[in-house]
Amino acid sequence: MSITVDSARRQALLRLGALCGLALGGDVLAAVAAPKTASGADARPEWLTPDELAQTAVLADLIIPQTDTPGALAAGAPRTVDHLLAVCTPAPAQAAFRTGLARIDAVAKAQAGQRFASLPPTRQVALLQALDNGTAPFTAGDMHFFRQLKGYVAFAYYTSEPGATQELAYLPIPGGYKGNVKVTPSTRTWAI
Repeated sequence: MSITVDSARRQALLRLGALCGLALGGDVLAAVAAPKTASGADARPEWLTPDELAQTAVLADLIIPQTDTPGALAAGAPRTVDHLLAVCTPAPAQAAFRTGLARIDAVAKAQAGQRFASLPPTRQVALLQALDNGTAPFTAGDMHFFRQLKGYVAFAYYTSEPGATQELAYLPIPGGYKGNVKVTPSTRTWAI
């Protein structure tokens, strides 16, 4: 097996992990845990432009909104997505991400004369539903981008402290095996 095939396989697995919101390897977890170049609300993005980061924040907030637990925005998912794009994403996938964000803005401007982030929430949700279903004016390629974005946001959210400890059940020091646990509709999924 050549190095090129190994590299391609590794990239495919990383992208699959990001899509599924799963950590498949230490590299992705290390990238998420690595210190970012700057922190705080005023820090510059690593790879996205400030406008793209703001648009990603609006999209992340719509994908995982705040409920009785913090949403993706409060968990810092947009900055983690930016970090993943800067550190773990090959150039063609980075370009596709940028194109996908621009496509959403272009459709919002064509339909409502405003950028996506400026639309009322109901229009934003309607646009994302059309994007998620791949209905006109969106294409299958646009739908693919949105699914990738949702994977990035889910990965960023569920690897964040609020996502892992408040949305998911979390036990910092696991005890012994407890079988036959009563599961109710309010039982949370366990963090790994």
